[in-house]
Amino acid sequence: MTVGQRPGREPPRGTRAPDRRRGAERAAGAAFAVSTLAGLGLLVVYVAGGQTQIEGILLALSLGGLGIGIAIWGERLLDAHEVTEERHELSSGAEGRVAFEAALTEEAGPPLRRRSFVLRMLLAAGGALAAALALPVASLGPAPGRSLKETPWRAGTRLLRQGTGEPIRAADLVVDQVLTVVPEGSPDAADAVTVLIRVPPGELRLPGDRADATVDDEIVAYSKICTHAGCPVGLYRAATRTLFCPCHQSQFDVLDGCRPIFGPAARPLPQLPIAVDAQGNLVATGDFLEPVGPAFWDRNTR
Repeated sequence: MTVGQRPGREPPRGTRAPDRRRGAERAAGAAFAVSTLAGLGLLVVYVAGGQTQIEGILLALSLGGLGIGIAIWGERLLDAHEVTEERHELSSGAEGRVAFEAALTEEAGPPLRRRSFVLRMLLAAGGALAAALALPVASLGPAPGRSLKETPWRAGTRLLRQGTGEPIRAADLVVDQVLTVVPEGSPDAADAVTVLIRVPPGELRLPGDRADATVDDEIVAYSKICTHAGCPVGLYRAATRTLFCPCHQSQFDVLDGCRPIFGPAARPLPQLPIAVDAQGNLVATGDFLEPVGPAFWDRNTR
């Protein structure tokens, strides 16, 4: 078996001048060094407050240096030249195997002496770029935790009239009266705004656990935040005993747990469990029975 080389191709790697290989290694290392410094610079600029134009230039240098270094390594430090061989019978004798091993050894050439140096520079450039590209995650802000599932309402928190901050006595409410209430101590909490309604006796159609969250099966409280897009559900129709959202015309049946009966809203308004304290004032017995507002990714997990 004979191995030949196509005309015009570079000689095998073993015949290359050592200075050419060292020059290629230096060039690849320099490109990776530029990429590393640019990636670290991008990290520093972002942490310092950021500047869009500078960040764009540094990102281009980091990606460009990485690409150039890899190109030099693949083109000038790794021999991928083509060779041809004469076609013989499939069987080969001992001499053919010896010749093949010799040819393979010759074509493989000497090992890359400074491979560890170039590899370290490549890892440094890749690490710096990865760190810089991971920075946008920090711009997402802190994780919401349970803030989307909890409001300031707690057991014993008094219901206060929004605007005046006055406590509300259950005996003072009349049928079909509607009040917007907020929790004592957190009057400005947007997610805690609640609609308080008194309906005629015996008309609420709530299951046992929901009926226990009302006062005398007449006074009921629901979140004022629409479950469709978060608009305030502030309109009450006494004739049909429905709450109406003015943004997208969703309607909720107050007597049936504020179940949506019209419009794009798909979930009932969350109910706030309430009771009467020793002074006759309305208080919450806990937080809303469901998370308030529009849907989010893990709404149904507690």
